[in-house]
Amino acid sequence: MNILFVTQYDLDNPASGGPVFKVRALSNYLANLGHTVTVMTVDAGGGNVNGSENLEDLLHVNVHIVQLSTMWKYRAITFNPGVFSAAQREVPLVDVIHIFGFYDLLGPFVARAARIHNIPYVLEPVGMFIPIVRSILKKKIYHRLLGRQLVSGAEFIIATSLQEKKELVNSGVESQHIEVRRNGIDLSEFSDLPEYGQMRSRFGIHPEDRMLLYLSRLSPKKNPEMLMRAFAELDVPRTKLVFAGPNESGYLKNLQRIRKDLKLENDILFVGPLFGNEKISALVDADIFVLPSINENFGNVIAESVAAGTPVIITDKCGIAPYIRDRVGLVVSPDQDELLQAIVTLLSNTSLYKRLELACSDVAKEFSWDQPAASMEKLYKTILTRRQ
Repeated sequence: MNILFVTQYDLDNPASGGPVFKVRALSNYLANLGHTVTVMTVDAGGGNVNGSENLEDLLHVNVHIVQLSTMWKYRAITFNPGVFSAAQREVPLVDVIHIFGFYDLLGPFVARAARIHNIPYVLEPVGMFIPIVRSILKKKIYHRLLGRQLVSGAEFIIATSLQEKKELVNSGVESQHIEVRRNGIDLSEFSDLPEYGQMRSRFGIHPEDRMLLYLSRLSPKKNPEMLMRAFAELDVPRTKLVFAGPNESGYLKNLQRIRKDLKLENDILFVGPLFGNEKISALVDADIFVLPSINENFGNVIAESVAAGTPVIITDKCGIAPYIRDRVGLVVSPDQDELLQAIVTLLSNTSLYKRLELACSDVAKEFSWDQPAASMEKLYKTILTRRQ
């Protein structure tokens, strides 16, 4: 098959979040299965932050990139005039299209070209379908002007968890129109873990100190403020809380103000975004990984923590929660007192902690991309057979 992936997320910039790694991984896995994948993406001006690796070096030889230049940008949304000619050029050449993301100006125009040329497409909203947190009115307007037709024209809507499927159904999407396909992680990145202590040394954290790690975008949706306030009530000496992740829309300033108000400048650290080996080293060095999100369609970084051998504490609003609960971590509601109690439990209950830690290696195997990629291949073939 010739497959076209479409994404607003700049594949050359991992700071754009989990969808970048998802698109890369699915592209490579499908190419390994013998398909040709073209990825239409954007140059969002983030620069190459892959270190010494070029994007081409990260992708299979049968994965081709069409990167559109950006004329205008507002937060994560870009306007790329080249999408019009690119869509007319690329869409007729493919068998099926997979659109990742929702609130952008690429998907609707590619979907329109797909309808004109009678090419089927699937839509994966990557947890963005429901208007939450900010710009809610603007998102509702987008739904009315562009989103409805984008959804109605799709052969299937891809949800990454049963939680996301439920949210889609509650928003009016028919259940039979939804296909559930979980996310995955590249387990090969965790086959040879870094030596313990590298990032602790860099952060100035003593080897005997407890280290709690939040590793994700600094965004209200991820609920870092609640974690800070729970940490302020934690009565466990020599414990540090590390926040690692890109600063979304200046939210870091708000968190720094809260840290100052709580008088925890020495115990709460903001270390900026970490990628590649640095990210894995931080996960290895942490005693507990914590992600208190109020909405998370899956939560790839949670799976990465498990692959690094570090137990987790997450909320039941994370789509990955059924894989985690009481196996490799604790799952709580997004409540400050519950979060605090879970942290206290894992720091004080040595036998429980050890049981969860020992289970990590086996549970991590469940997060391979093999099954999700195979399920997408099967879905594409089903769509094409149905079209014949």
